[in-house]
Amino acid sequence: MISKNKEIKKTINIVLKIGISAGSLMYLGYLLGVEKVSLWKQIQTYFNTTSIDVFPLFVVVLLMLINWGAEIIKWHKLANYLMPSSLALATKSTLAGVAASVFTPFRVGSYIGKAALFPHKYRAKGLILQLYNAMAMFLVNFFFGLFFLGVLGGFSKEAIFGIHPAFLSILGFTGAGIVLVFWVLFVKVKGLLPFFDRWKLTKKWRKYFELVDDENYTNLSIQLIGISIMRYLAITLQYVLAYKVFGVGTAYWQTFVAAGILFLIFQFFPVFNALEFGVTRTTILSLIFTTFGVVLQVSPQMTLSITMASFFIWFINLVIPSVAGSIFLGQVKMLKEA
Repeated sequence: MISKNKEIKKTINIVLKIGISAGSLMYLGYLLGVEKVSLWKQIQTYFNTTSIDVFPLFVVVLLMLINWGAEIIKWHKLANYLMPSSLALATKSTLAGVAASVFTPFRVGSYIGKAALFPHKYRAKGLILQLYNAMAMFLVNFFFGLFFLGVLGGFSKEAIFGIHPAFLSILGFTGAGIVLVFWVLFVKVKGLLPFFDRWKLTKKWRKYFELVDDENYTNLSIQLIGISIMRYLAITLQYVLAYKVFGVGTAYWQTFVAAGILFLIFQFFPVFNALEFGVTRTTILSLIFTTFGVVLQVSPQMTLSITMASFFIWFINLVIPSVAGSIFLGQVKMLKEA
């Protein structure tokens, strides 16, 4: 009976593997090949009528490798806390997380996708490790987003949503300072654990903070923040290069700062990565440029340029890794066979 149940679970796992992997690839193919035919026509028209410099776009592709390479290194360091982990497993689970995040709001699928390739007994704790991982990136995005909000507030000459630019600038810089405090708390969080033990409501959460008790946690948390900053700079530089190549017309520093505010907004925006195609980014960035007086108005040509640049970044950073990740998702064993 046990052997028969094992065979049944094995068969189900094979079917699920094929279904998940093929379904992910087919859905992405449908979105690109059918759902957004008009966007492809825009892209074709743009490249037929506009001469662009290819080399910076090649650099954007290299920055994608730095972006996800940094994320793989972060995940490898965290996974090694839980169990002996190879760089190959960290690569597969990271890309599987990308594939799973494409179809979920707030990229919550990355939590499941990353932990899914772990042995069953480690998957629950794997989800907690991804929480630490995401928190490091969240704090980095928050700091730079608020800091650059302060920068743009200082350059604005008119009220922004009824708020005086000087006051908005103060809010941005103050908020960035507060986030720095949270950076310190992220590193020194062990000092807060006694507070969890004081109340019954939070005492049961104590088991989820075992990582903090590790003597190497301080060094690990600093590395997580540092690598997250590397990822942030790589992605932001992609925007600077792509916007220059596609002729958006903004200065390097303006694109760099606006991208930082975009990442801040995206922390709260329930974007489905598979559906937005960079279009949501176009809308938000256009609003940022006009609201803060970077440009007086966004012309149709500028809108098209922003769309092309944002779509290129979206394709490089999400579509290519998610295709590879979809294949690795096919290696997940949904049911425990033994």
